Amino acid sequence: MNEQNAPGPSRTPAIPDQLIQIAHEQEGGAERVISQMEVVQNSFEEIQVLARDCQEILKRIVPPSDDLTNLIDKMESIALHADNGTYNVQGVYDLFQYQDIVRQKLEKVGHRLIDVSEYILKNLQPMAQETFAAASSGRDILERAVQEADQVKPEADAIIAEFFSKLRAAKQG
Repeated sequence: MNEQNAPGPSRTPAIPDQLIQIAHEQEGGAERVISQMEVVQNSFEEIQVLARDCQEILKRIVPPSDDLTNLIDKMESIALHADNGTYNVQGVYDLFQYQDIVRQKLEKVGHRLIDVSEYILKNLQPMAQETFAAASSGRDILERAVQEADQVKPEADAIIAEFFSKLRAAKQG
């Protein structure tokens, strides 16, 4: 009996299950980062508004001078940096959308691997689920025909080909 079919708490999850788990963990991390990015974006937008408000107030109450012009230019520079920050936050959102597509692909691959595995097990070894963990009595060794071992690979290949042809037909239909 291999590790993946072994009962009990020490069982290592199958690779498809691990892929799906990683995808779900990635989704949770991405959601936390996105919520933090929203806070950063809101801060940049608030800085933009405050800088422009300060510029307007200064223009109204302070008489024109070189210092006033210099201060207004610096306020404009602050607003420009906030604009750049907002732009870069939008770039991060784009990256996270791409990351989400990769996560969805990981989940899809995991589910497909599970489907293929279940299909192969069902068609190659059509026994009840509860008998998978049972030890073989050895009677099948005595009753096995000599050529059967050579037939296993072509049978498995045929089952896999049948699975994928049904999958393609389902997608097209």
